[in-house]
Amino acid sequence: MEALELSLSTLGQGEAGLTRNLPQAVIDAQALDWGVLVDAFLVNAARVGEVYAATSFSDLSGLIPDGSTVVTPPVRVVAVRGPFQLVQTLDAGDHYVVVTRFSGEGLTNG
Repeated sequence: MEALELSLSTLGQGEAGLTRNLPQAVIDAQALDWGVLVDAFLVNAARVGEVYAATSFSDLSGLIPDGSTVVTPPVRVVAVRGPFQLVQTLDAGDHYVVVTRFSGEGLTNG
């Protein structure tokens, strides 16, 4: 999970209970069988080229606190389930679920 980098801002650190209060959309995405280990669930994801800047929840490595802003390495979409997208790093090492998009972006298959 080293490829997921912390951005300049980290949200929610020091806020009591944030790590236990997952957004409902994350809980819904976690309930699905993705067929792979999901490294993190991304909320308010903004795509820039082949990478996403997003708020991360349920980081598999445990190194990135819930609510942290992260930037993914380059990814490609490998599955779509309802409003959610499973993306995979180009080296196939990590998988993330795009739970919600930043306002104004439509969810597409590309």
